[in-house]
Amino acid sequence: MKCKYCFANFSHIKHPLSKKDWCAIIHQLTDFGMKKVNFVGGEPTLCSFLGELITFSKELGLITGVVSNGTGITRQFLDQYGKVIDWIGLSLDSGNEKTQQILGRGDGTYVSDIITKSRMVKEIGIKLKINSVITRLNINEDMSKIIDYLFPDRWKVFQVLLINGQNEENSKIFEIDQVEFQNFVQRHEQFNPIAEDNDRMLESYIMVDPIGRFFQNSDKIYNYSSPILELGVLGAFEQVLYKHNKFIERGGIYAY
Repeated sequence: MKCKYCFANFSHIKHPLSKKDWCAIIHQLTDFGMKKVNFVGGEPTLCSFLGELITFSKELGLITGVVSNGTGITRQFLDQYGKVIDWIGLSLDSGNEKTQQILGRGDGTYVSDIITKSRMVKEIGIKLKINSVITRLNINEDMSKIIDYLFPDRWKVFQVLLINGQNEENSKIFEIDQVEFQNFVQRHEQFNPIAEDNDRMLESYIMVDPIGRFFQNSDKIYNYSSPILELGVLGAFEQVLYKHNKFIERGGIYAY
């Protein structure tokens, strides 16, 4: 899709790694101590061998997750790979179809599609997470009805994060401050949202880009390590900042 606030579109990367290389990276990360892997994007279901990577990860004993706009979360995909997926996160920023369309998601049926996909995910026994990015366009929205209806196992709400080189051109349209974000969170406190403001998001994730480099959002600009396959996990990881205390503060440790 064309999500206007997207902070990880990777449009500059033309040749992502092969399935063989990704399996090697996942194996190295697991040997290094990784317990859980999330396949995200952009849109991860655009990867033709995503299901095979998830299967490989599960065979290594990892907790597996996918975060998607729902496009590739089809009945066929779930029937084929549902048994090796622990979590599916679906992106839903609004219960209003028009707002979703303005944000760049879909052609006016996005909310109804997510409702259908959520039902499918639950029916097959996969834990459901809803991810909502809060911007100027939805900051005053009451999402109680749609969240209550979907009843996710986990609801994460993010203060829109503007990254230089990714989405900063839309700052005037989407940017909100921390107080506005907290007001949104407090209005929905009955749903126990896992709230991440910009400060908690920065340097609290361990992320790998489509060509196998660790990357970090320090100072709201992406910094990249050398490729993991060239330098090894430890050598590459030491080239980016990661703050474990922030990972804990944002609720990164929970019952998988």
